[in-house]
Amino acid sequence: MIRHIALFSVVLLLLFLVYEHAGVFAATSTVEAVPKTATELLGQASAEKTAKLLMEQPTQLQRYEVPSQALQQWFALRDTRPALLFYANDPLLQSTTATMQKNLQARLADQDQGVLFTDFTDPLILPKMTVRSALQAGLFSAVYWVMPEKGEISELSIDTFRKQMVQSGAVNDDAAKAFTLRDGVFSGMVGGVPFHALHPQADFSITGPVAFHFDLGYLAPLYKGEIKTPIYPLIYQALKHLRAQKVQTIAVSLSYSQLSGEVPLGSRFIGEAFDQLLRQPKMLDERMPDIWRERAKALYLPEMLMVNDARNTLLQLVDSHHDDPSLHFALYQVSREVREARHAALGHLANAVQLDPIYALEYLLLAPVAREKGHPDEALRMLRLAHEGYADNPFITLELARALLFANHDDDAIVLLQELLALNWSTTIYPDMPEFLQQLITEAGSQKSTENSKQ
Repeated sequence: MIRHIALFSVVLLLLFLVYEHAGVFAATSTVEAVPKTATELLGQASAEKTAKLLMEQPTQLQRYEVPSQALQQWFALRDTRPALLFYANDPLLQSTTATMQKNLQARLADQDQGVLFTDFTDPLILPKMTVRSALQAGLFSAVYWVMPEKGEISELSIDTFRKQMVQSGAVNDDAAKAFTLRDGVFSGMVGGVPFHALHPQADFSITGPVAFHFDLGYLAPLYKGEIKTPIYPLIYQALKHLRAQKVQTIAVSLSYSQLSGEVPLGSRFIGEAFDQLLRQPKMLDERMPDIWRERAKALYLPEMLMVNDARNTLLQLVDSHHDDPSLHFALYQVSREVREARHAALGHLANAVQLDPIYALEYLLLAPVAREKGHPDEALRMLRLAHEGYADNPFITLELARALLFANHDDDAIVLLQELLALNWSTTIYPDMPEFLQQLITEAGSQKSTENSKQ
């Protein structure tokens, strides 16, 4: 019966929201609004035809939620056809279908912007298809992917790399066999253009203009806590090495990758740090800003079991930077670890959500915690808060509807399910969703009728 039809809902939710708690990359300033029209993007691209020396000359960072949104910026550079240099935890080369690629290029050509690349129910492509789609659209002359490799350059293995590229769906066996390894750089061909995968410390030279993109997922496997790998030095190290490569860039972007759960919310503040460093590259050689030093201290202290001191530090930061949602979220996280401050934790989370709705995803993690502790009403309240805070996310709505069904609130659940059924679901990515939703509605109605007849 309907009370047991939960797996499909949970799996869909996990596609977007699974992550774990453990410091900065365990559990994240507000995303800048993207230009509303392609005309604005083209104007920006035209104004930036004179390439800037990355991390030496001030550059403007465009921030996105997912890497596929960067296609809006890259498409504006199609006449220039620059090289792409990107840092990520994945080569973003998953294959697309012919229909997906055709629809994507048509929408790009129509200068369609807005939520085009972050539409939850009808995405044109998935984030990990981003670079593949760009190559199929002929946007780049070459690709340079900096991998989050923790070992030394001498430890790289061409056989391991080939196997990983095939297993990830990035290339087929023949393309993988053609890759070579030299001085920390794997080189081959993908989509008809040169593709290079680089060790973080490998030196490289790119001739001509470059589109630069940094995905926060790159840092996740490198970060092992503030004691072993403090986050700000990790960022500075990457950017200083990048500066030494003398990259001439005409577009700079960053993606958070937190909607998918690849990057935890607790690291969201890094986007603002990148923005400041790119606008003011001289900061790389100056004393770190006080607020960054204090935030780093607040990250370090809990690892030394000094959570009260960390909370006091964050209270002072929030008092002086009240409009920074990432500080409210950090205060929420540490307050959960302080016995006498736990009652205030949800208030801090609510402040973060009010400033940046994406933090409402945290409520989805609190719901099962409450349920496991034997508080089903509190679990349902957490899901309601998630839905109220991020109502545009249909997978949160679906999880709430599922919880309402389990709680025998069939009328409320049916209303939400009907709203979901009315949405435009991708026939490629979610072909079975309308039928699934209709099944839930039908069984909920049947269960309701049965219960009414017993009264």
